[in-house]
Amino acid sequence: MCSSFLLCPKASTSLILLLLLFFFIIPHHHLHVMSAPAILPAKHNNVTDRSSLLVFKSKISLDPHGVFATWNDTLPFCRWQGVVCGRRHPDRVVSLDLTSLDLFGTVPPHLANLTFLRRIDFSSNHFHGRIPQELSRLSRLQYLDLNTNSFSGMIPSELSHCLGLQFINMSFNKIEGNIPSVFGSLPSLYELDLKNNSISGQILTSLANASSLVVLGLSFNLLSGGIPPSLGKLFVLKALYLEDNNLEGSIPPSLWNISSLEYLYLGNNQLKGSIPQDLGQTLPRLNHLAINFNKMHGSIPMSLSNASLLSLIQLNYNNFSGRIPPNLGSLRHLRFLLLYGNRLEARKPLDWSFLTSLSNCSILEILDISQNNIGGFLPKSVANISTTLQWLSMGNNYIEGSIPPEIGNLVSLTILDLGSNSVSGRVPTSIGLLKNLHVLSLGYNNFSGEIPSTMGNLSQLNDLYLDFNCLAEVSQSALEIASLWYH
Repeated sequence: MCSSFLLCPKASTSLILLLLLFFFIIPHHHLHVMSAPAILPAKHNNVTDRSSLLVFKSKISLDPHGVFATWNDTLPFCRWQGVVCGRRHPDRVVSLDLTSLDLFGTVPPHLANLTFLRRIDFSSNHFHGRIPQELSRLSRLQYLDLNTNSFSGMIPSELSHCLGLQFINMSFNKIEGNIPSVFGSLPSLYELDLKNNSISGQILTSLANASSLVVLGLSFNLLSGGIPPSLGKLFVLKALYLEDNNLEGSIPPSLWNISSLEYLYLGNNQLKGSIPQDLGQTLPRLNHLAINFNKMHGSIPMSLSNASLLSLIQLNYNNFSGRIPPNLGSLRHLRFLLLYGNRLEARKPLDWSFLTSLSNCSILEILDISQNNIGGFLPKSVANISTTLQWLSMGNNYIEGSIPPEIGNLVSLTILDLGSNSVSGRVPTSIGLLKNLHVLSLGYNNFSGEIPSTMGNLSQLNDLYLDFNCLAEVSQSALEIASLWYH
């Protein structure tokens, strides 16, 4: 008698025979009752994650690039396109990246069963419907990018439960309602981008509690009220986008003291007040300054030249007055200077020193000072501006004098606008050197003499405005230009 089954040779032999009998002698039609469905190897399998992914797949109504062709039993789900599993937990989904695949469909609440998810990127698709509030169960979620889709409804306030969220981008959707106050309770949030939606209400003071914010994008919405002074507490903020809303009141002084700011967009609102004269000192890292289409007044600060990284200054359509600062030429990174539609002045030659200064801006592309109160004689230094200049607009002012022949040096110009001034003399033949011109506006001036035949070289010209001058008849050679509109 064996004292131990494991040590008994007869028992071991009997066990082997029994197993062979079970697998090979029992009829096949009984065996299927005992079989499990085809599953993946254990190290790559988690039933919950896999089934949740398949539910998500079932909600995709159009997959033009065949992304989900790989989402089947022939591959472990961790190798499905867009799916990434973890290193420490190789059977759990940590990232779902389906950006820019032209997918149509909805996001089911079952996605919340992927409890190890840290990253969701569904950007640049055609997802619609509401953002599931169940996503709040993803306690490990750090990155949520839903931008450029058709999501609608309100932002789920329950997202505040995802305390690890660092990045939220829901821009370019159809989201409505208010900004959830709970965003201020996300301690690690460094980017919140809700641009181009239909979000209404006010900018909440509680957003200032998200002290890690580096980017705050609320542009192109229906926000109203004032800019909360508390935003000045966002000491690491680099980019603030608030343009194209219904914001009103003054820009709070605290905003001008966020020394980390690099991009400040406040255009297309109803903001009033003036720009602090020490702006260049308080915002030394500023790269883009856009306060266009508001009700701002006062002078343009001389201290702007201290913000040496400025590449965009967009102050058009306000009520700024006084002289254009003569030291803007020290802004070696300046590419766009848009000051049109204000009450800026120039009368004496000294008032035009800004133009001479701008010759130091070697990468300047756009200079627009049209629709102001700028008068006096056009200096020859206009021809010394960078050869990278593509857009030169000085129309609707009170400028006198003539166009210097050296204007032909500006070989990159696509738009030259001096219309509605008091410029006189002949149209220089060197205009014909501007072979990239698309628009030439010289109407409503005092030009005289013949129109130079060299204008026939302007093969890219689409619009030519010469009306209301004292010019001789246009020569045939000057008008042998494809697609030309002559006004």
